[in-house]
Amino acid sequence: MLNSGLPLGLTRNTSTDLAALVIFATYPVWFYLGAELGRAGHRITQAQRIKERSRIIRELAEAEYPKGGAIPASADDVDAAGSVESLLLEVPPLFDDAITTLLFVFDSRFFVLAFTGRWKRFVDLDLEEKERYMEVWKSNTFLLSIAQILRFTVSYGYYTKSMVYSSFGYNGPMVPDVPPWYNPGPSAGERPASSGSSG
Repeated sequence: MLNSGLPLGLTRNTSTDLAALVIFATYPVWFYLGAELGRAGHRITQAQRIKERSRIIRELAEAEYPKGGAIPASADDVDAAGSVESLLLEVPPLFDDAITTLLFVFDSRFFVLAFTGRWKRFVDLDLEEKERYMEVWKSNTFLLSIAQILRFTVSYGYYTKSMVYSSFGYNGPMVPDVPPWYNPGPSAGERPASSGSSG
């Protein structure tokens, strides 16, 4: 129960059994706090939610592709976060909501405290702490898939920029395969068939 798949290395003994019992006894309190925080989240306006999401995306992109990395251009230099925001405006609401939820979970103080011992949001950590925090997500079997989704999302915003792909000899443009849900509609030259008859 205390390890819960996390790399804590705890073994069972009297003190860990006691700790588990105390933690289990606090479940009603956490349930209450979670419900209260959830209700508080409903009071956040859509504009505030998007602003916070943008901040998380920008900080995550900068942590993945910082200045002085293997490729000279950083995520900030090519506005990778802006491209991700544009992508989220294009995808169906279900995908947009899912990625937004994952971003807020990743940014939560609870996970940052559990993995770094700091009571901070991800966006408030310094670069070294961010890298350590992200490493824990990538090294954990249960969290790896979420970390990969977030990494692929910011990678889209980064690697599709000419300043990035031209630096390793690709002529571009680098455009990912079109996902199955994408429907661009009729092309500019096509006109819908008229249902009425001309007389």
